[in-house]
Amino acid sequence: MSQENVELIRALWEPVKGADFTTFDWNDEAIRELIERFWSPEIELRWSRSSPEARVYQGRDGLIQAFREWVEEFSEYYNEPLDFIEVGDRVVVPNRQSGIGSASGIPVEFEFTWVYEIRDSQIARIDEYETLDEALEAARLTE
Repeated sequence: MSQENVELIRALWEPVKGADFTTFDWNDEAIRELIERFWSPEIELRWSRSSPEARVYQGRDGLIQAFREWVEEFSEYYNEPLDFIEVGDRVVVPNRQSGIGSASGIPVEFEFTWVYEIRDSQIARIDEYETLDEALEAARLTE
């Protein structure tokens, strides 16, 4: 099942490859279809504990709210998955995020790692970690 989970997460990222996330219309029919295909209605997103936005977002609308809040600080924002790592029934995805601050105009680049939990062929939970090692350790503890 875990290789199927990896393929599910790869398929999630494929349509948004290279996209500027600040241009997304979350009400667009194609985006809504992606959301319904990949994200469980009960999805939970937990940003990294060190993030100013550190809290739990619940449900599809909560997830959209989290992404909207995050990208509103940017005039351009990109997110590129660097790898897809199978750890038990979880998929660990280090990603490079880059953008231009909307107020400052300063380009930024940083890396975070997301751990995806899949249930019933949809993403049920995403946990964000500051490092790949931290994410791998957390994923292994839940095996």
